[in-house]
Amino acid sequence: MEMEQLINQVVLQYFQNKGVQERFLDYLNRHDVVGREIFSYLGKDYSNIGDSLLFPPIPKKVFLRRIPFYFYKPDISANRVGCLSQYINSFYIKNRNEESYRDKIEVFYETLEKLLYDYKIPVSEIFEYPIIQSGRIEQADLLLQWVHYLELAQKYDIENLMPQHFFISYNSLLEKEKLPPVIFDLKEMYIGEYVGRTKNIFRMEGTFPCDEKGRPIMRWIGVDVRNATRIWAEVNEKHKGYLFVEANPKTLIRGRNCWGPNDDGSDAWYELYAGPQLMEFDFEALKDIRKREGLTQQQIADWIGASLRTYQKWESGDTNPDCYYLLRLMNVLDIRQVSELTKIVDVD
Repeated sequence: MEMEQLINQVVLQYFQNKGVQERFLDYLNRHDVVGREIFSYLGKDYSNIGDSLLFPPIPKKVFLRRIPFYFYKPDISANRVGCLSQYINSFYIKNRNEESYRDKIEVFYETLEKLLYDYKIPVSEIFEYPIIQSGRIEQADLLLQWVHYLELAQKYDIENLMPQHFFISYNSLLEKEKLPPVIFDLKEMYIGEYVGRTKNIFRMEGTFPCDEKGRPIMRWIGVDVRNATRIWAEVNEKHKGYLFVEANPKTLIRGRNCWGPNDDGSDAWYELYAGPQLMEFDFEALKDIRKREGLTQQQIADWIGASLRTYQKWESGDTNPDCYYLLRLMNVLDIRQVSELTKIVDVD
């Protein structure tokens, strides 16, 4: 399509006011490169668009291709809320400190163009589908994942552009390609807490993808559960809800990155629950804590009313203190949690 014809088409489609039409044409006639100032030039009804969008100056033809995104307004009455500024805000928050920010924002806009022009998905669906799938606005990453899914879907002759459960379809294709799937980590239930307990039933909150029989797909969930009596999920149509674990004396539950990854960026697995038959007295920890407090073995023995030889056997691992002496050790060594003096045995 010739540039003049493309410009005229845009004018007729997006601008009803003759004054705005004239200002738009005037700006484009005088500029080969378009910046955000074009929106304020069009008038007060458009200046807020430029304030909410982020892009470096771009060629005129590129700007015209992206106009459907810039000027889209969601139909709130139809319960549609997604718009470009939300995704831009999400993208900016995540990438603003990176040196490659300009390159990344360009990739983001190119992603939108692929969805509209290559896959023929309406703008309203482009902005709404990620919200429907995630239950949240500002999901810029999901747009990028969506395009990747569509590329893989073409490879496997899958025609469904917008699967009902996106991440299940996407993860299935990622695994076919031997690529790492999207993992869903636990949501914090209370301040600093990721698991609730009622007797031997443990409950965790988050997004838990399930198979067609309603069983949680544990390999896609940031929880490692060993030796459970039973595992099940209660989720809504977005697979958000609760994961339940019925524990026994040998059950182990660990959560991925609950309090942050390792210093090198690798995944950290935190113990959320360990059954009583998996716990052992950690004699090495006892020795380390004593040294940390700057006390001798004799001093500890005197304070808790035990013989030196008895205490030495605890530090060597030959014997374990009973609950009576354990409480005294915790008092003397300022130990607040029993977990500081216990370790978990290896679990297959």
